[in-house]
Amino acid sequence: METNFFNKYLQSLSNGITEIWQDESFTDVVITVDDKTFNCHKIILASLSPYFQAMFRAGMVESLSGIVHLQDIQPHIFEAVLRFVYSGSNVIGSDNVEGLLMAAVMLQITCLQEQCELYLKNQIVPENCLGIWKMASRLSCRDLAHKCWTYILEFFSTVIRSDEFKQITADDLIEIINDNDLNTTSEEEVCNAVLKWVNFEPDIRKQELGKLFRNVRFPLVSVRYVKDLRCQELILKSDECNALLKDVYQYLTSEPQNLGTQLPSYLSEMSRNCLHRQEDMMCIIGTRNRPPNVQVTEIKCCSFKRDAENMLASLPSEPGACFAVTKCRDDIYVSGGYHGQTLVLQYVTSDNRWQFCSPMLEGRWGHSLVEVQGCLYAIGGSSGISDTLSSIECYDPKLNQWKLVAGLVIPVSFMPTAAIGTRIYIFGGKTRDRTLSTKLQCFDTVSRHCFILEDMPLVPSSASRVAEVDRTVYIFYRRGDIMEFKGEKVTVVGHMPHFDHFGVMPHDGRLLIVGCQSNQYSTVVFDPATKEMAPYGRTIKAAVCNFYCLPITMSRQHTCLVENEELASSV
Repeated sequence: METNFFNKYLQSLSNGITEIWQDESFTDVVITVDDKTFNCHKIILASLSPYFQAMFRAGMVESLSGIVHLQDIQPHIFEAVLRFVYSGSNVIGSDNVEGLLMAAVMLQITCLQEQCELYLKNQIVPENCLGIWKMASRLSCRDLAHKCWTYILEFFSTVIRSDEFKQITADDLIEIINDNDLNTTSEEEVCNAVLKWVNFEPDIRKQELGKLFRNVRFPLVSVRYVKDLRCQELILKSDECNALLKDVYQYLTSEPQNLGTQLPSYLSEMSRNCLHRQEDMMCIIGTRNRPPNVQVTEIKCCSFKRDAENMLASLPSEPGACFAVTKCRDDIYVSGGYHGQTLVLQYVTSDNRWQFCSPMLEGRWGHSLVEVQGCLYAIGGSSGISDTLSSIECYDPKLNQWKLVAGLVIPVSFMPTAAIGTRIYIFGGKTRDRTLSTKLQCFDTVSRHCFILEDMPLVPSSASRVAEVDRTVYIFYRRGDIMEFKGEKVTVVGHMPHFDHFGVMPHDGRLLIVGCQSNQYSTVVFDPATKEMAPYGRTIKAAVCNFYCLPITMSRQHTCLVENEELASSV
């Protein structure tokens, strides 16, 4: 009732304000834009615009005889601004959105600025992303600029074919090609883009070629490409580029032990700091459930931008089933398992390799592993004699040491956990008599105190996986229930298909679910905003059971090496 009343009040107020604007009743200030005047109301303008509010408070209008002159705005744009301010109408269209955004920023009308940015975000395509990025950067619209920037990097191969690419500056191009997240098929493509940009206006831009070439990652290109590049007419006419490519060719064809101090300083620095492009991927780690290596743990990565799946380095020791997995900084940790109960392995993402860490103090499987502020916590689980554990151990990666820090109120195993701030939340799990716990336990890593927070809603299956979006935890149950943990309350908010095995991870503000039912894989997406489930664009096959899905940023160096090895083995 109160909400309905308030909505009616707002509607009546809006109608009244619109009417006095159209009638020009009770106006007390005149705004002039070029040769056009607008009779307005100070209180209305000041209510949405801190720009006008500061002006009217300072008494600047009175000194100008009640007239305000606006610069750098067109009359039809300001008229649309007034229509928005007085009536809340949707005034944004493709023909005026840029002008409205600039006016909203100048006049500090935040709500109009947000609507303009949202409109432009939905219009981004390869043909306009560079122009919108430049405008957004100039106006300090950070969210819009970031959206355009990620789009430019992701669709680089298409963007460089647009007309806007011809108009960017050399510094813009350098900023793009220097980004490690640039999605490119090869460094040769990057160099070709540089040459293409120069050739749009060769007489003017050839002087920029040397500066641009110093930002191309030549240590990552092939010898054949550099050899062909040195024969191009544009390069032959540039002494600077000739000298640079001569050094690059020497670097690429020399044995590492023979390089010594022969490299110029800029190329020596480039070779040391030359990073391969990176790519956001999904890491899937679990136990195989089909030949040739049944019951062997494997790790693979799946690209979001390419329809590619790659096997990564094999584990140096087999943990067996029911191990725990978590991510700490950029690396992945595996602990425990039925065969390696005290085993702890670290996957070093930057090097695509595994290394052993100090073993846990107490052997466990069916436990949970979670990261808080750079430390890992191994929680509960079962011991070798199937006794459910209450102990909580903490691992410091810097010291490579474990220590016992606390115990659960209710010993549980096979429970998902999530960390928010400095607290770890333990959702349900199996108790010592194998019944399902309905308790939500909380462990405070600062006070090292564990306590029961509340009872969880009753559902006919156990909690299996959790994922976090915007400090809200979503708990996924084997029979398909989805619960939300927010404000220290747990509520059922949705349902997903019933899977025998599944993994969940956040991606682009949503939750990606890879599931398997009767050996048939499907991939769905849960939207936390709408609480709706939808199919994903493609099916990701985990090829493993009891698996985990984690976000990972991989160097294209490693994924390309894997792709090349697979290609070579198939020839």
